[in-house]
Amino acid sequence: MMDVTLERFCYHPEGTLGVVTVADQKFYTIERPWLDNSPNVSCIPVGNYLTKWRESPRFGFTWCLQDVPDRTYILMHVANYSSDVQGCIGLGTDLMGDRIAVSNSRNAMKSFEGLLEGMEWRLLIKNAHYAGL
Repeated sequence: MMDVTLERFCYHPEGTLGVVTVADQKFYTIERPWLDNSPNVSCIPVGNYLTKWRESPRFGFTWCLQDVPDRTYILMHVANYSSDVQGCIGLGTDLMGDRIAVSNSRNAMKSFEGLLEGMEWRLLIKNAHYAGL
């Protein structure tokens, strides 16, 4: 079992930003703002989550986080803005300089999936205020 850490460094009313590093490749994350874990409008709580490869009607095959308290179907999928997710996690290759957003999400997801293909892993979500520096 491999551990992948998401370090959140920005909680903003427009969204939550973080960074994930896998095999020396850095990916940025975009999520909804923290709104007390409310379904469809909040990022999920800090914690450790097993992942499972799952087919989504909207996003095709993608990663799904398991056993998120009071939530279901939390996916990692293509998304550049917090408005592109409903409680899920979007990946990008860079941050957008003028917005709370990530860029190149399709390329990021393709690379991320290639790095973790066929592996069992869990996502460790932590607060790390300086991770984005």
